[in-house]
Amino acid sequence: MEGIKMTAKSLALSVDQVTKTYGTAVALSGASLTVEPGEMVALIGASGSGKSTLLRLASGLVLADSGSGAIRLFGEKVQENGKLSARVRRARAKVGFIFQQFNLVTRASLYANAMLGSLGQIAPWRGITGSFPDDVRKRAMEALERVGVAGHAGKRAANLSGGQQQRGAIARALVQRAEAIFADEPIASLDPVSARRVMRLLAELNEQDGLTVVVTLHQVDYALKYCRRAVALKAGEIIYDGPISGLTRERLIEIYGDEYRDVMDEEPVRA
Repeated sequence: MEGIKMTAKSLALSVDQVTKTYGTAVALSGASLTVEPGEMVALIGASGSGKSTLLRLASGLVLADSGSGAIRLFGEKVQENGKLSARVRRARAKVGFIFQQFNLVTRASLYANAMLGSLGQIAPWRGITGSFPDDVRKRAMEALERVGVAGHAGKRAANLSGGQQQRGAIARALVQRAEAIFADEPIASLDPVSARRVMRLLAELNEQDGLTVVVTLHQVDYALKYCRRAVALKAGEIIYDGPISGLTRERLIEIYGDEYRDVMDEEPVRA
């Protein structure tokens, strides 16, 4: 793990020998991972493989076990030895976290939700009272335009579709001026059309804006289409880390088990 320690300051994400258990269940076992700035990486694996746990550990939303190594974001330590770093807020400010269930304030407008991305950059009283500075208001509208939902800015989040809400969550990360987006199953609750729009948007932000994107995906076909690198987990261990082209049929069967073989061998359904 010496290589990780020597280069951690230049990496978007570094995870060094991290373990997480829940009682007797091992969610993640001695995982190490590095992500370069500007990469778009898919974390794949069956349900319960540890991919969401890894992403949440990387953001400091979950604490690793005692004895685990350091996790850093853009050189800032998030946690080590099962304890959050004193600089965790500085580290988190560089990453926008996108949740499966959107995590928007449903009673607030999409515009107001986007402005919440600035909370770490403005005086607390402004966030409490909703008195956002003009530059934040401008950035929020630009972000909503960037993700294609500016026309819904005044609508309550609760009245929007899942795809529109998810794009609003991405806009919030842009207002945050995040250097990376960590998306945990961002399309799991979406219909196929909305899922493609969200994945295409993440790919565009990666390619055009240079944002680092790490996304957990249950649907491997989306990883194959939109990501250049895959990290596969099984039973809490990383069993593949390499180019997306390396995800052969045999490799996917190794990752997902015989159920994947059965699905691949099924005849396509015809109308």
